[in-house]
Amino acid sequence: MSKTYMIQWKSKINGRAGKGTKQFSLDEAESLVRELNFEYPNIHHEIVDAQADRQPDPEASNHKNQAPAIAPPESDEEKAPYHAHAFSE
Repeated sequence: MSKTYMIQWKSKINGRAGKGTKQFSLDEAESLVRELNFEYPNIHHEIVDAQADRQPDPEASNHKNQAPAIAPPESDEEKAPYHAHAFSE
């Protein structure tokens, strides 16, 4: 069985969202989503098909649509790393 599924999540408290990078088989992903939703009830986890992300983007080769570079931080506060964990409360 191929591992083509990933887990995405969204906080029910603050709306933050993300998607993991590790790929699972469908059975593994279903089991993990059930476990995570049980252990972390304030975060909704769901399965996404990694293959869906690999669809060709006709705009990808068009350099005019690229996002501009992000400016470097101006102050020491902006330079400090942010260490919040996805599951911290």
